[in-house]
Amino acid sequence: MEVEIIQNPCRALTTFVQLVDGLPQVMASAKDAGGRYVYVNSGFAERVGRPAEQIIGGRVDDFFAPDLAESYAAQDQLVLASGEPLAGHLELIVRPDRRLGWYLTSKTRLIDDGGQVCGVAVLSVDLHAQMDSAHAGLAAALEEVRQRMDQPWRVSEIASAAGLSVTQLERLCRRTLGLSPRALLQRLRVEHAARLLTTTDASAGQIAAACGFYDQASFTRQFRAVLGMTPGTFRRI
Repeated sequence: MEVEIIQNPCRALTTFVQLVDGLPQVMASAKDAGGRYVYVNSGFAERVGRPAEQIIGGRVDDFFAPDLAESYAAQDQLVLASGEPLAGHLELIVRPDRRLGWYLTSKTRLIDDGGQVCGVAVLSVDLHAQMDSAHAGLAAALEEVRQRMDQPWRVSEIASAAGLSVTQLERLCRRTLGLSPRALLQRLRVEHAARLLTTTDASAGQIAAACGFYDQASFTRQFRAVLGMTPGTFRRI
């Protein structure tokens, strides 16, 4: 990645690259203040489905669906303008082959030696393995939820399936995944819905029912909140 560092001689970028380059199960990238990619690692290139050299110099709207690109760009601008990092944002990421992956994303500004903002660094960590193996009881409960996704699951029922109290489940989910059991259930429903959208011809209403959403409007609202696009847009990309 030496070429990218030369193109953007920001010492903070160099340090970031030294920390993240080559790490497994991590997607890392950096953009200049104008939103152009100046660095991506192999994990990010794999997600986009292009060699790194074809990504450098491009912007998010060159590689992602419009709704997702708009969401990512808005996050970048907020971090750049406010100086407040984006920490631990859970995302369900769609890979080029339409496989889904859970990632915990953080973003922060890059500052050069003169104190000027020179870009934004982005780090996303794959949580799939952690979700399935961090705790045997939780993993078993999540598998049971996936098998009966159309059911109106309660947090107490998930806790029982995991062999935990509701309080223990709450603590474990927040410590391991950074979100509540209720939010985790929402994301599991969205994950299943995304799979049905790409593998079946079922209508949005049928998918909403199969995934346990209250109605189609609730399905559309929650799907967009998690994936940044409507079910219809997702099915077309």
